[in-house]
Amino acid sequence: MNEISDASGAVSIPGVDYCRESISNMVDRKNDNQRVFPRISVTCPVLYRLSAAKRWQVARLVDFSATGVRMVCDDNLTINSEIAIQIKPGSQKTVPALSATGVVVRSNINAEQRFEVSCKVIKVHR
Repeated sequence: MNEISDASGAVSIPGVDYCRESISNMVDRKNDNQRVFPRISVTCPVLYRLSAAKRWQVARLVDFSATGVRMVCDDNLTINSEIAIQIKPGSQKTVPALSATGVVVRSNINAEQRFEVSCKVIKVHR
């Protein structure tokens, strides 16, 4: 069989119809399909406290889903540490007030020299 390459490097075989799709589109779609609960982007205050701390700290909520939250704070939180979370939506009606316990799964410094922290929610409190 004679194969023909185009400018992008994709290989086609004359007389054979197939669907071309870029690898980045396949990866993007794969990542979209892996998320069972979509993230909701929103900004409002969130209080957090590590299990050993006595005082609540204030952070900014970036997004949340049924299973986790992402926030920006001044502290580099330790991965796998237990964290108490209270979302205080104020006038933001798209965010429910929430009190939960979670586990820190990611903490990365951002361009503003603050920490973007992701937490997995393990228990929601009434």
